[in-house]
Amino acid sequence: MSNAFAGLIESLSVRVNMDLAIEDNVKVRADFDEFALLIEHLPGSDQVLLAAAIAEVPAGNRLEVYRGLLKGQFIFGQTQGASLALDPAEKFICLQILQPLLVLTKDNFPDLVENFLNQAEFWRGRCQSLAETPEDSQEADQPSLSPPDAVFLRI
Repeated sequence: MSNAFAGLIESLSVRVNMDLAIEDNVKVRADFDEFALLIEHLPGSDQVLLAAAIAEVPAGNRLEVYRGLLKGQFIFGQTQGASLALDPAEKFICLQILQPLLVLTKDNFPDLVENFLNQAEFWRGRCQSLAETPEDSQEADQPSLSPPDAVFLRI
């Protein structure tokens, strides 16, 4: 187990006043604000992964949910650097972020976890709202093959 990873978990434990145990020398599973959070050290790349299931895939209105997820993911505009994903069995939607261990400190790691959980809460509500959107009110967007000029610098 990395001493740096253990230090991050210790600082988070102090911040949340909860004893967080490291399993298999690389991961922590904890419940925060109704979210099952996975924190895992990936020794091969020396990165730390945060992941949380934020919503079940709805039985209906999936197109609107998926469209909303993709729009929010665009240039990480509404995810603060995290990624939205669908599990391989297509049962739940996950929010995840990967950070190099080198940039994480005992001071900034608890803030990263807090911000991540705030994003998870936002996206749980957003998924619920998208799932409840009446299908006849969906936008009839015309696809564009080129991004808006304001987003990218052309050289």
